[in-house]
This record gives sequence, C-alpha cells and structure tokens, in this order.
Amino acid sequence: MRQPRYRINKKRFYPFIALVAILMILLILNRIQEQSLYNEYRISDLDSKGLEMYFDVGDSQGVPWYYLLAIDKAEEIPKEEISRDRSGHIALHLRGITSPKELSQKLKEYNNDSKFIKQINHEIKCMEYLIGVYEDKVFPVAGQDYRYENGYGDERTYGGERRHEGIDIMCDEGTPLFSVCDGVVEKKGWLELGGWRIGIRGKDGVYYYYAHLSRYEDGIEKGTKVKKGQVIGYAGDTGYGVEGTTGQFEPHLHFGMYERSGLIGTGETAVNPYPFLVEWEKKSP
Repeated sequence: MRQPRYRINKKRFYPFIALVAILMILLILNRIQEQSLYNEYRISDLDSKGLEMYFDVGDSQGVPWYYLLAIDKAEEIPKEEISRDRSGHIALHLRGITSPKELSQKLKEYNNDSKFIKQINHEIKCMEYLIGVYEDKVFPVAGQDYRYENGYGDERTYGGERRHEGIDIMCDEGTPLFSVCDGVVEKKGWLELGGWRIGIRGKDGVYYYYAHLSRYEDGIEKGTKVKKGQVIGYAGDTGYGVEGTTGQFEPHLHFGMYERSGLIGTGETAVNPYPFLVEWEKKSP
C-alpha cells in the first residue's frame, strides 16, 4: 500500500518563513540595542534630578544643557560626582556656543584633546531623542493659577500598593488643558484610576497621559490629530471608582509620560515628567 504524500502549501509556507525571519531580525536588533551597541539615550537611562540640574544650569548660563551632559558622559563622571558646581564651571567655557563645531575652540582651555572632542560629538548624537522630547513643547495647563511638585514615585494605595507614575498639577475644575506637542489621540475614555483620560502619542514617540478630566474638548476623538497648544479637555476630579465617579480628591491634572521600551516597542516605561514640565513652563507664553 502506497504511503500518502504530504505536500507543502507554498502559498502559505513561504510567507510564514518570511515572517519568522523578520521577527528574528527584529529580536536581534532589539538585543543589540539592549546591549547599548545602538547607544541612543532614553529618559529612563538618566536620573531625573540630574536631568533637572542640567536643564537649570544650561538655562542660567545660556548654554545648551546637552553639551553639559555630553561632557560628563564623555569623561565617564560617576553619578555621585555630577553636580551643579561642576556643570556651572564647565558652562563658563561654553558661553556663546551655537554648534558642536565650536566645541574644540570653546573647550581649548578645559580639554583640547581631539579624541575627547570627538567623543562629545558622538554623545550629542546619542541624545537626539532626548533633545526632541525637551524641545518644542508647551506646559499642559492654562493660566497661572496652578501648583505642582515632584511627586513622581510617591506611594499610592487605591487599587493596590503602587507608585505614582506622573505629576499632579493642582488647578481649578474646568481649567483648559493643552496638548504639549503635535501628535495623535491614541486613547480616550474612562479608567477607574484615571477617570476621564486622554492619551496622546507625540511625534517624538512618547505617550503623554492626561487623567481626571471633567470633560473633553469638542472634536477630540481617538485618532484625532492634535497640535501643540491645542485645548484637548478640562481639568476635573474624576476617577477612583465606577464610570462617572467624582469627588474622591481635589481637582487636578495627572500628567504622565511613557516611552517605548526597546527597538520593537513591545512595552512602555513610565518616566518622570517633572524636569520637562519645569522647562516647558518657563518657555510657555
């Protein structure tokens, strides 16, 4: 008796093999990134207090903050030795600088080694993503009648033991809220913890999360393209209960930032928005 022959369905087999190959390549690339061979710095790679310090010293000295960070990276300065005094001293050498091409001249008295200058330029290129998140943004709350502090990471108990993954900007109910950047509305609707919320995916790839809204601006829907400074909703006190729950806390905006994890973007990591909020507040009209 002849054994039945099994034939491969080429129309299904070859696309399947191609898909497997693509997934393997993506996994390899993701692994390369994790090993820092693709050395683009992420917000989560940096200490938020250190980042806040670089921003502040750069502002006060009129020097791009990323030059100060690049120099510390190039010199492999340990975290405990990074300080406002050190960055301020370095900034004195960089006053008036407008491009990396001027670094060798500006740093001549500090360190005129060509390899050092080359490493700094490399570090600056690795910061393009960070610079993109920092630049061209506005503060998310309208007016001046608001207050906030660095409460990122504070303990929360509603819904179980957890850490606060954002910054609470206290303001009156109904205060207009702005999109901090150009982007697309990725999420809209009720969450038990966040109440009425909006999630915007910025052009920089960051997911910007707005929670506890009292209501949405007309025309804001999932998939809506928004512009920097556009009103997207209004502050409130919704959340911590079934849909429509209010009054569990004072009105405010919970503002969060999440960056994609890995090259494939299979997950997202909460990062501290506080240093960025302080800078965007300074630069907002």
